[in-house]
Amino acid sequence: MLRFGSGTLEVMVRRCPYCGSMLDEEAPETVECPTCRNIIRPPNPYARRFIFSALITAVLYLVAMGTMLVSDTGAWIFVIFGLATLSGVYLLYVMYCFFKAGA
Repeated sequence: MLRFGSGTLEVMVRRCPYCGSMLDEEAPETVECPTCRNIIRPPNPYARRFIFSALITAVLYLVAMGTMLVSDTGAWIFVIFGLATLSGVYLLYVMYCFFKAGA
């Protein structure tokens, strides 16, 4: 991999994140480390979105159920449950993309 910065040519060396040994530059993205035999994969692009949508869905459901426990029966509870349901549907889509990309 080549990186051009401030007029100089730098060659970035791929290293194993577990043992630090150098990897072959022409190896594919998913490769096994020759020293420690761990599989090295690129990061999943959907991981942050998966965590964020799961957290939002859980918080919305906890807020809605907490207000029902304290007997606050306003019309806004239906709005919160609707948002939580839509967030859950979006979470299912993100989970599909996350596991399709390879967790």
